[in-house]
Amino acid sequence: MTCTVHPLYSVVSDVRFADSAEFGLEAERLGVHVVRISGDITGFWFNDLSMRWRDHAVAIAGMTAHGPLFCLERFAWDHGMRVVFRGTHLVLDAHHVAHALTGPSGTIARAQTLGLEGPDWARDVARLVSACEVAGEPSSAELMTVLATGGRDDMPEPLVSWVIAPACAGALRSLVTLGGR
Repeated sequence: MTCTVHPLYSVVSDVRFADSAEFGLEAERLGVHVVRISGDITGFWFNDLSMRWRDHAVAIAGMTAHGPLFCLERFAWDHGMRVVFRGTHLVLDAHHVAHALTGPSGTIARAQTLGLEGPDWARDVARLVSACEVAGEPSSAELMTVLATGGRDDMPEPLVSWVIAPACAGALRSLVTLGGR
């Protein structure tokens, strides 16, 4: 089975975190529907996504804490969907954020072009996930860590950017996170 870029049905932004809110604003500017949460994915799941996935597998993306992604990832499995891209964004101090990205090689190559090194890294990640390629190549997992300026004190835990899309033969299944988190 050949896999391609899947248009995003929605992007999830956790408004408790300024960087996630910026991610959501950029996704909205790019024309993607944004669902804003405050840590709880329940409303989006029960009132929208569960019904949508029952009818048709659609790709979603987001930048959240680990909890909402954990729930959505588990629900996705029941609908033939998988996490195909994951980025972990860990604040090191008030000036630095470390990024670890895993995903299709084309998407990781685009991330290297974007750099993710400036204070607008969350907006860069929104641009990255809005065009995430779901590749069928089994060796597409790659890891990239870069430091960004502009760490924030409102990130007590790492943020995770992610894309959930229909699974396909040979698609990326192994995920790498920063520091084993």
